[in-house]
Amino acid sequence: MVSPKKDLKEDFQKLIARLENMILTGIFQPRERLIEVKLATDMGVSRFWIRDAFKILETRGLIKVIPYKGAMVCDLDEDEIENISEVRAELDALATRKAAENLKNSDINYLKRMACKFEESVKSGDFGKMISANENFHNYVYALSKNSILIQMINQLKTRGHILRYHAWASPDIIDRIQQEHKLFIDALNNKDLKLLDNLARRHISYSKNTYLFNLKAKKANSPKSGGI
Repeated sequence: MVSPKKDLKEDFQKLIARLENMILTGIFQPRERLIEVKLATDMGVSRFWIRDAFKILETRGLIKVIPYKGAMVCDLDEDEIENISEVRAELDALATRKAAENLKNSDINYLKRMACKFEESVKSGDFGKMISANENFHNYVYALSKNSILIQMINQLKTRGHILRYHAWASPDIIDRIQQEHKLFIDALNNKDLKLLDNLARRHISYSKNTYLFNLKAKKANSPKSGGI
């Protein structure tokens, strides 16, 4: 028989996962205030659970709890975005190089299936499946590195830079490039072409960063304080 304490722990973990997913998928936007009482009511849990969940989400860099004001979804300035992307590019390049060392034929076949799923999602215009297929593709490459610390660091930075993750998907041109690069990734892994793998890993990271920074600068230029329209 499952103990009541175990059930409560699982329910609490589900609450954290639900809140985290709402931040990562943009349901809660950067700088948006998270109202403790409202969330407790909407999710059918106590305020104490929401408060404890906030503490955990804060350690993950997703929210900031401000004394006497409450919790707010974290935003990133331009320097933080540049720094996170710079480190991500290095870690991703390392992961792809190590993946090439451990690659098997069955791995190539799996990546090809993921690339096909991505193409199918592009044709159907299903952004949810598009993002999921792309995540599965790259997560599998990370797993091939067989370096748990490296994977953990990549995932931490992905979470830290969550506001960047979906900006590139607004551009059909970038989606087309990503589609082509999946095939290049597979060929480069299969051929142990480390130079091309490095280039692809860095380029892939740059899309979301560059799109986000472009939109951020445009928003600032058009704000009343800047004298824009």
